Parts: sequence; C-alpha cells; structure tokens
Amino acid sequence: MWAIFFRSSRFVEAVALEDRKTVTAGWYTTVCLPKVITAIESQRKKTGIRGILLHHDNASSHSAIRTPEFLENSGLKTLPHPPYSPDLAPCDFWLFPRLKDQLHGRKISTNEELRGALFSKRSETYP
Repeated sequence: MWAIFFRSSRFVEAVALEDRKTVTAGWYTTVCLPKVITAIESQRKKTGIRGILLHHDNASSHSAIRTPEFLENSGLKTLPHPPYSPDLAPCDFWLFPRLKDQLHGRKISTNEELRGALFSKRSETYP
C-alpha cells in the first residue's frame, strides 16, 4: 500500500507501507509525514511548508491524538473534512486520473519501479 500526497499541479511524495502492515498514527507521524514535509520543503525552497493545507479524511490515523499534535509542532495546517462527506474527494478529480495516465502501458513489479513511474516526466505535463 502507498500513501500518495499531491498538490494541485504535481505529485509531492509517495510513501510505501511495509507489506501486510497497517497504517497507524505512529507510522503516519514518524515515517510518512516527515517524508512529506521534506519533499514539500525541497520543492518550495523559499516558502517551505508555509501556506500548505493538508487535506485529511477522517481515518483513524489522521484523527488520533498523536497526529494533530505532530502537525501543530511541525507547522502544518489541515483543511477540515466533514464527517461522512462524499463531496470532498480530490483523489477522484486529480489523483486517480493522473495515476492512470502515469501507469498506462507500464509493467510494474517493484515498489521502486512504481515510485519511478509516478515521478517520471509524464507527471510534469500537468499544469
């Protein structure tokens, strides 16, 4: 499984979860989010994470006490997500079509190949 983070114009980071593991607040705050913050800071050298809003759904790893504490300490802000709302689904409109485009016609057999395909030049064609 992968946690994929994106902005309106590009993929930001893709973090692989070990096989047969569960996404927990511990993994999310110690492994996943630090990689995302590093990726954002490398893409936005002047502004870093200032002005970035992280859109979370109501998954348990997002709403556990540990996660908002980590976000507050790191300076990341979140965009609230209403409970049980199907209306806010940026994955449906941005992520899934681009994933399909990036992976179309490719044979992927390893996590490294998948990551390479996601961040290849095809993804830079979107405004």
